[in-house]
Amino acid sequence: MKTLFDHRLLLVAGKGGVGRTTTAVALARAAARMGKRVLLAQTNAPPRLERLLGLDQPVGPSVLVIDDKLSAVNMQPKEALHEYGVMLLRFEPIYRAFFENKAMRSFLGAFPGLDYWTMLGKAWWHTTQEYQGRPRYDLVILDGPASGHAVAMLRIPGVVASAMHKGPLARDAGQARATLCDPKATSVVLVTLPEELPARETLTLVRDLRELGIPLGPLVVNGMPPAEAADGAVERAVAALARAGAPPPLGHLVAGLSVLGTRRHDAEQVVARLAVDPALPMLELPRLPTSDIGPTEITALADLVLSALA
Repeated sequence: MKTLFDHRLLLVAGKGGVGRTTTAVALARAAARMGKRVLLAQTNAPPRLERLLGLDQPVGPSVLVIDDKLSAVNMQPKEALHEYGVMLLRFEPIYRAFFENKAMRSFLGAFPGLDYWTMLGKAWWHTTQEYQGRPRYDLVILDGPASGHAVAMLRIPGVVASAMHKGPLARDAGQARATLCDPKATSVVLVTLPEELPARETLTLVRDLRELGIPLGPLVVNGMPPAEAADGAVERAVAALARAGAPPPLGHLVAGLSVLGTRRHDAEQVVARLAVDPALPMLELPRLPTSDIGPTEITALADLVLSALA
């Protein structure tokens, strides 16, 4: 945990709906507060970063500088392919002649995984990008797609490198693959909820990532119910009030506390099993009291991340 932000690339992965983007933004804010120059990259994602980061302008396919430590980009396949093509061919007119003719468009449309490669390749390229003789970013945090799509994306560099033995595409795919498999350069931050289905999918994701040889970092258990709800004294008081037939609105509060206590006990059982398998370092983040998460909540989560790293 203490060396998490010493990597060049953090991949945030997990089942849809577990809070990957919220976790990625909290990690980005925490790393920036530690003095890292951070790029937070998304893969063709719905607009959410604006609200989470408190921005008054959208995060699009061009890198947006938020402050002197944090930048963000929402990568789009078409724009990423254009950027990559111009970088390879050096000149815009040559790119248009080569990539935008009818035959090449048909070929690229049939290329399996091209969208994945253009976005993953762009994120990898940013880890190599330099400015005034030093890395432009100390850390790139990639908020990727949901579990199955993330695994498919991470397979692509190996597929490309195997299929094409020569040329700049094969070279870049091989270098990207080497970066992804380097435990000093890359780490996957897995995100789950303390519930049965997300936990089972996390185990499947762990097996897939280990098969690919991609190094794993901590497991973030997001949305943990408060520990106080399962405190013995609280539970006894709730049970006594329930037996006494507390009038509304107190009765509704008692029922809510009882449900929350049950959820906490269930969550603790899930966490205990995750501690055995996959046996990764764990960071618990609390269930937030609002679904309208913004900069204030992100700051609170970043504080918890920094506390864990310390």
